[in-house]
Amino acid sequence: MAQRFARTCTARLPAHLDHENLQSAGVLGYLHAATRYDLSRGSSFRSYCAVRIRGAILDELRRWDWTPRSVHKNQRRITCVTQKLAEQLDRAPSNGELAQALGMESSEIESYQTQARHRQMVSFDEITGRLLGEDGVALAERLPDPCATPPDLTLLIKEDQQLVLRCLRLLPKTEATILDLHYYQGVPLRDIAAVLAVTPSRVSQLHHQALGRLKQTCYRVEA
Repeated sequence: MAQRFARTCTARLPAHLDHENLQSAGVLGYLHAATRYDLSRGSSFRSYCAVRIRGAILDELRRWDWTPRSVHKNQRRITCVTQKLAEQLDRAPSNGELAQALGMESSEIESYQTQARHRQMVSFDEITGRLLGEDGVALAERLPDPCATPPDLTLLIKEDQQLVLRCLRLLPKTEATILDLHYYQGVPLRDIAAVLAVTPSRVSQLHHQALGRLKQTCYRVEA
């Protein structure tokens, strides 16, 4: 009876909740009720157990809830006032009207509503369903890497790099060498000056000149 009633209580709850744990809590509620039932009070054992089982399940749900009770209390108050205003105005109240009736700031109402939203805790190790014939994999393996470059952007970057390399071959040898050493090999301009046996100011001048020429060359190649 305890298991059957627990299943009935949990049938209308969201699917992501652990129904087996809730039903186990209901069974414990039944066992607790069995030790406290007093026939002299006139209530039937079945009715008494039903109340205790339902209470045990609700207690278990509250234990899972991370949201403070004050948030739920304020959310119920917001809902109640919203319904009353809707009946009086014959329309949904605006945020300003609701805030005035509650004696709150609009930002406070939004904060309570955000905190009261349902949240679901999942495990990264949970195996997700199969897609397109693939074997089930852990959820963590399907989550996007926030540090990874999107595939389409990676392709564009690679195409740009190939374009720049083609255009470098069209530049004068000295200018191409400066850009290759500085941008592809990370050599500082002052060290490049020593390699080419010229002054740092001359390397800086050639570097600026090479960038302008490379830009024009890339425009011509793309066109």
